Amino acid sequence: MNIWIEKWLKIYLKCFINSILYHRNVYPIDSFDITTYQAFNLPQFTPMNRHPEVQEYIEELVLDILSKLVHIYGISVCLVTKDDNICIERYVLSFDEFRHVDDVNTITESEVFDEFRSSFNSLTAHLEKLDRIRDDTVEFEVIINTMEMELGHGNRDIERLRSQKDKFEFERDINWTKCDEDEGLPENIGIFKPKIKMSSLVGCDVGPLIIRNHCEKLLVSDNSLNNVYVTSQSGNGLGSL
Repeated sequence: MNIWIEKWLKIYLKCFINSILYHRNVYPIDSFDITTYQAFNLPQFTPMNRHPEVQEYIEELVLDILSKLVHIYGISVCLVTKDDNICIERYVLSFDEFRHVDDVNTITESEVFDEFRSSFNSLTAHLEKLDRIRDDTVEFEVIINTMEMELGHGNRDIERLRSQKDKFEFERDINWTKCDEDEGLPENIGIFKPKIKMSSLVGCDVGPLIIRNHCEKLLVSDNSLNNVYVTSQSGNGLGSL
């Protein structure tokens, strides 16, 4: 991978996750530092969670994803209700297309920076317009779609893990749990089956890497999500995602 793509993709993913956690009220607002980190030279500061365990989780998650990137064609940050474990929102990055480039070393840092800057700015602008989620009603899960890769088995003998690298690889294998494509989506809520509203966001197109970016929101026809969103989700009040 081009060194600039690897550098800025790592920062982009870290900002991507933290911004969703902040704007969608997964953690309390006062648990974020909102005046220190200014990503991609954007005018607004990027919120970063201050809790050491959350920081460590996100840092390790990003490194894990980068180590598996050749096998990953999708990353989703899912918001799931705490009461009934229903996925109500998904923020998706698709890595299902790679372009052949004769020499990746010709890609400049400014090209990479501008692409990720534009994409992250699009996400931020979108998140700032959404209906607020009530306190302590959702949690998040990260899902990766992989090909030619088996995870979650931990077949290696843990006693033979000699180096720190071996231990990291072992943990990055067993930390993932296999799930079905539509797991977390209910077949029926209320009278009518739910619908999914999809909104396209600006992605990235630099060198061999093409990232498509979109978000999804669960729409229901009754009041079943009123305890989650501050703005009513019933009738025509389906939110702005």
